[in-house]
Amino acid sequence: MSSRIVDLVTHNVVEILAEPVAIWPFLLDTDSWKQGAKPVRESGEPDAVGEVRVAREVIDGVEYSLTVETVVLEPPFRKVVKLSTGAPEDPGWAAWQLVPLVGSTLVSYDVYSRHEMDGVMTADDYRAANRHRFDAELATLKRLAEAEVAPDER
Repeated sequence: MSSRIVDLVTHNVVEILAEPVAIWPFLLDTDSWKQGAKPVRESGEPDAVGEVRVAREVIDGVEYSLTVETVVLEPPFRKVVKLSTGAPEDPGWAAWQLVPLVGSTLVSYDVYSRHEMDGVMTADDYRAANRHRFDAELATLKRLAEAEVAPDER
């Protein structure tokens, strides 16, 4: 079966009962709530523009890698990373936006990337699976961030 390029474009949102400053540390260190392979810092200053992290994973004997480079940091409101998967016409990107509300924060997570796919999964199933995964990740982020905030601070 030949490989094909699939565009992944997602927009996921969650409201968290916490201020952006309480959520921001989780965006700098996503290991506690993001699923999948965990990127390891390879270069650049930690938690700064220019930091490069790489996640490697072997699935069915094939090594996959994802390079994540921080390109925008506007604490505690916005983080943007460049994503490189090795697919033609890389890179993609992922962005978190934190919008303060009264007593809570609206967190949006937008992703655009290209993936080279083999196998039987359809492009629509791949996109749906990722939207579902990102919703689950944001639900975990919500739980963790709200647990860090004392009830009287909400």
